[in-house]
Amino acid sequence: MGKTSLPCGFEGIDEGIYRLRIPFEELNTTVYLALCDSGAALIDAASDEGDVVNYVLPALEKLGIPLEVIKLLLLTHSHGDHAGGLDALRERIPHAKVMSMTPFDVCDFMLLRDGDLIDGRLEVVHLPGHTEQSCGYFDRKTKTLLSGDCLQLAGVGKYVHGINDGERYRASVRRLMDMDLFRIVAAHEYVPLGSIAEGQEAVKRYLEACIALSLDAKQ
Repeated sequence: MGKTSLPCGFEGIDEGIYRLRIPFEELNTTVYLALCDSGAALIDAASDEGDVVNYVLPALEKLGIPLEVIKLLLLTHSHGDHAGGLDALRERIPHAKVMSMTPFDVCDFMLLRDGDLIDGRLEVVHLPGHTEQSCGYFDRKTKTLLSGDCLQLAGVGKYVHGINDGERYRASVRRLMDMDLFRIVAAHEYVPLGSIAEGQEAVKRYLEACIALSLDAKQ
């Protein structure tokens, strides 16, 4: 697999919702940005300090987002390509509160629960299956689910899939089928449907494929 060609800044997804795709091995990982009423939230922290210095900070500057505007550092789960850059972000944005369903041993941390509403916009959705505490963030304003690694399809490249508990994974996907979703934005380019499903029919196909492919993998 060749090296992925990526844009150099945050891509606008919908009103106040952005994603920044960052190279990770031959793949990419994603940092999301949500502009809320009382400030901005970064969702996930990429892999390491190099990602923060070379990608996240320049992308924020390019978009015109001062670091003092970032009030929250939210995490979908604890894996290194999503949380590895957390310490580097905290060094540069020390005033930001860290929030996650996964416990992190950092100062000014808040443990989230399923259904928590952040700044009147981002709803915490517990979606176990990839990890026990994996969660997505549902933007009520645009009906967009920022799903991190919660939806695996058939995996990405050499990472065939990351389903650790098939039954709970399928229960998580079925829960999403009952939600009023317009868009899914995943953290990686999952095979075969990629990282974005937009529109009710595309979302339905994406979720149905997650179920079917998990059964094919006998999880």
